[in-house]
Amino acid sequence: MLRVKSSRVFVPATILYAIFVFYLSVTSNIGNLKHLIDDTLGAAAISLLTEAHLSIILKFLVGSLHFVERQSLDPGHIGIYFGLGVLLYFVFLSSRRKTLEKYSAVFAILTGTSYGILNEFFQTFLPYRTASVTDAFSNLLGLLLAQICVIVFVLALSAVRSKTIEEAN
Repeated sequence: MLRVKSSRVFVPATILYAIFVFYLSVTSNIGNLKHLIDDTLGAAAISLLTEAHLSIILKFLVGSLHFVERQSLDPGHIGIYFGLGVLLYFVFLSSRRKTLEKYSAVFAILTGTSYGILNEFFQTFLPYRTASVTDAFSNLLGLLLAQICVIVFVLALSAVRSKTIEEAN
């Protein structure tokens, strides 16, 4: 398994990202962020994929988004907690404690889920926000997807490394 030697980058990045997530959870004017993502970034991604003749990827992404919305899940929560899940995984992977390193994915899911539930709980005290079980489930789904993707990436990277070493010998 991949070993990350230092957490000097991951810990501060994760803390800053968690602060950003908290800011989003207490902000009443979240529509501007969704507008930026939908219109600016979404339009750029569509244009890039269309120009590169990768419309099959575009169809898959749009279909996945529609599926998620039909399930009453929030794609924004899934995406935001996906990012948090990736960062948390590398924080635990770079830990000096062998248990945290060995079970990085489990600890990332537990920590991220706890953070998401606390954010939802905090929203019950804000007059312009509401807590939602669906949002908490969307957070968990984002964390789970992040762990799956990171583990697949780490395993693929390890396979490439071992093959490169094997070919060198």
